[in-house]
Amino acid sequence: MPTRERKDVYKLPAGDNTLEWYGKAVAKMRTRPATDPTSWSYQAGIHGFNKDNPYWAHVGPVPSPGQQTEYWKQCQHGSWYFLPWHRMYLAYFEQIVAKTIVDLGGPTDWSLPFWNYSDSNNPNATKLPPAFTAGTAASNPLQMPPAGQYPGRKHNFVEHKDVTLAALKTLVFQGAPTGVPPGFGGPVTGFSHSGKTHGDLEHLPHDMVHVDIGGAMGDPRTAGLDPIFWLHHANIDRLWQVWLNLGHSRHNPLDTAWLNFAFDFHDATGSPKALKVAEVLDTTKVLGHGYSYQGVPTSPPVAAEAMFANKLFAAAPGDLDDGMPPEVAAATDTSLTLDKSNTTTSLQLINSGRKTGSLHRFNTTIPGLAGAAPAANTNHVYLNFENITGKGVPPAYDVYLNLPDENRPDDAHFAGALPFFGVEAASSKDSQHNGSGQHYVFDVSDIVSTLKENSQWDPQHLKVHLQPRETPEPGCTIEIGRISLYVK
Repeated sequence: MPTRERKDVYKLPAGDNTLEWYGKAVAKMRTRPATDPTSWSYQAGIHGFNKDNPYWAHVGPVPSPGQQTEYWKQCQHGSWYFLPWHRMYLAYFEQIVAKTIVDLGGPTDWSLPFWNYSDSNNPNATKLPPAFTAGTAASNPLQMPPAGQYPGRKHNFVEHKDVTLAALKTLVFQGAPTGVPPGFGGPVTGFSHSGKTHGDLEHLPHDMVHVDIGGAMGDPRTAGLDPIFWLHHANIDRLWQVWLNLGHSRHNPLDTAWLNFAFDFHDATGSPKALKVAEVLDTTKVLGHGYSYQGVPTSPPVAAEAMFANKLFAAAPGDLDDGMPPEVAAATDTSLTLDKSNTTTSLQLINSGRKTGSLHRFNTTIPGLAGAAPAANTNHVYLNFENITGKGVPPAYDVYLNLPDENRPDDAHFAGALPFFGVEAASSKDSQHNGSGQHYVFDVSDIVSTLKENSQWDPQHLKVHLQPRETPEPGCTIEIGRISLYVK
């Protein structure tokens, strides 16, 4: 069977029926009971499930507890399994949809399109594709929610600043187990359904797109119920290949623990299947027929021997891990509760007392901080938001550093945004998680350098401002255990 090509949804030619058939398949899959592995509800339940959530109010009979334990609530987040697990998930979902379309009398070569919301050449890129907002919920299966169900999407667009591709600059796939740095694909973990530290690509744009759209998309336990979810994740999967194609030291992990880890799914016939991470690294071979992305060259993963022989690690100083752990330069000593108001806290910069201590390294080796060339492997500053716990689905909070006027935020002081995607689940203690919440890490090296160059840097204190984008819903709470600054 030839390799399928997943196409850019905004570049589908006139008269193309890819989305029309997708809508028909969605409608058909929604008629199947949640106990059927090929049903819409079952597929969404694989990602997450919460029987008390209104999106699941009409689900009807659900799989047995044993079936749910093995196949539902399996999504990997805050983990180096985030990318390969979602690749497997999409592959089997695409197979199920494709078979449904054939059974309905449709084409035999259907493939899942992707939503490239970061396309700077497309003025409409950040808007939901029109097919997902046209008509009414009663007439359009790609609407969310389906007719008669509650509630709808919060927005039909994403913010431009939330779809930047800074994650592609990260050279190392796996992050440190501590989460500092988080890595492109996430930190080294075991099975991680509600992980703690989100990797660079998962944080931005993945999490931010989820919370921007909101509604079912705003919570991992309901996200798979929205038809746009699958096009969003096809794009995240595409960006993994884009990252690899950028070369230099970028490569997938070589650790056998990662390569041999397997996850359980069902195929288009409803039969149980298992896939190892190693089986999905080459997109052209996934599930036998494979796939490619429009406009993205495919190449098989580079073997370790070839990687070293070709000197793919010839990267700039500071890009690779020198084996030294990051050092704390500042940290709050109390937790911080967020509400509907702007919040400001101050971090006092400290010196470890060692010659290469935190403050010394911070002020002398970061480009622009002291006017000297950076020493190798010490040119990163990380702002960490640790042990974030909460209830409900909070809005995103924008983060600014040393903002001169708290009522006039500007891009020059913008450090990033906290999406809190899945914070309630990460705050819940169960057999697999201790309920310690989430951990987001920002690489703020560039903004710190800019502040220093503009004489807006205080070597003793750092002010961190957090501003909610929207008023939190009633009952929504967020607490940040600690805010810290690390240098490496």
